[in-house]
Amino acid sequence: MKNLFLTFFLCLLSTASSAIDKDFDYLFATDSWPPYLGPELKNGGFFSEIVKEAFRLKGKKVSILYTSWKRAFELTKKGKYEALLGVYYLPEREKFFKYSSVISHSRQYLYSKKSRNITFNSLRELSPYRIGVVRGYHYSKEFNDANYLDRHEEVNTKKIVKLLLIDRLDLIAAEQRVLKYHIDTAFPELRNQYQQHPLQLQNKNLHLVISKKLPNFMQIYEEFEAGFTLMKEEGIDKAIMHEHGFDL
Repeated sequence: MKNLFLTFFLCLLSTASSAIDKDFDYLFATDSWPPYLGPELKNGGFFSEIVKEAFRLKGKKVSILYTSWKRAFELTKKGKYEALLGVYYLPEREKFFKYSSVISHSRQYLYSKKSRNITFNSLRELSPYRIGVVRGYHYSKEFNDANYLDRHEEVNTKKIVKLLLIDRLDLIAAEQRVLKYHIDTAFPELRNQYQQHPLQLQNKNLHLVISKKLPNFMQIYEEFEAGFTLMKEEGIDKAIMHEHGFDL
């Protein structure tokens, strides 16, 4: 009887949790991209917290689903999810998405181990090397279109950092804050062994984008903008960034 009661009680808890998980107005998608975004981070990371707070100020609750970037991008484009978090601006994407105001900034570079003594002045000089990238990411037009480069795709930045560490890759393309996060949390032995190369791949703004497949996409956009404006007026966005250890 005790076991039967325990099973029944756990089923009730499971049902309650499912109900709570479904208690939201909007379902947004992204991939885990710490320290910006991620289920393992405090409040989902500073980017997630800013987005959720902007909607909360307008009386809306957002739930965020974490999946691969490619899947999140394609399914949001089709309208399965209302919005996508942490997106660079590209003109060709405006056909599918309504871009929010700038929420944060991102800088991408190429990295290698110091022991490899790799130096270069242009991408053309990198043709002999194996370069790690994340599948579906946009780095720069020149880099993405460079068919002379030997690019090795993986599902996330953590994976390519690990492959750099064990010398399976010569260089990796990575976002500055994201790389530092993974080295600090997972690969501390790389802390003094890697170098950031001067050639910057990209310096981009980061946005929330709303799927234009939705009949109410402008309403969702306006709700975010109104809430985000209130946050900036009261310095809430800066306070959230500071709490996570970053500046805007």
